[in-house]
Amino acid sequence: MEYPRTLIEEQLQRPEELEVGWPWRLLVLTIFIFGLMVVIVLGIKFGYEPYLNKKTQTLDAQITSLNQSLNQGQVDEFIKFYSQIADINILTKKHIFGSNALKFLEETSLKTLTYTSLSLDSARKELKLSGVVPTYEALAQQLEIFRQNELVENVSFKNSSKSDQGGINFDAVLTMQDSLFREAPASLSVSAPDSVSISTPTSTIPNSTSTQQ
Repeated sequence: MEYPRTLIEEQLQRPEELEVGWPWRLLVLTIFIFGLMVVIVLGIKFGYEPYLNKKTQTLDAQITSLNQSLNQGQVDEFIKFYSQIADINILTKKHIFGSNALKFLEETSLKTLTYTSLSLDSARKELKLSGVVPTYEALAQQLEIFRQNELVENVSFKNSSKSDQGGINFDAVLTMQDSLFREAPASLSVSAPDSVSISTPTSTIPNSTSTQQ
């Protein structure tokens, strides 16, 4: 004898139904992304790639035309000219402007100072000076002007002596900055200080240092 099945039993015995397929929104998004990638690939393949090939062919044609328009003699002349420009540039950088020394002395010397000799040793960057000043005070002031100038590395005072005319003869050696000899006269900046503070008393330059008569 069979008993009638209840509603719950019928639902439990019913086979399980599984959903097949993706949600339609995800499917649409996937199709859109795929279509966009196809469009990009086709655009590069049939649009941008032919454009690049055409530009390459145009440049190759221009290079070929330029090579044909220049003969070997013109090429050799161009190379020679370029080499000369490069050599001139190197020589200009190494050129020594000895006239800068005269400009430096003109801008930094006292009006009462008279130079009797001047020699320039560019290799050692030295200016050897001999001159005459009216007093020891003027000599000390002149040496201090040299010391305070930014183009001077060192001032070496050699000797001094009274001249027959009443002035003071002196010898000094200035060790200069390399820029004095390397910069063009137009770009060289030489300036004397408006006022000079003499740190060395004038009594430190006595007659006893004299080696000349």
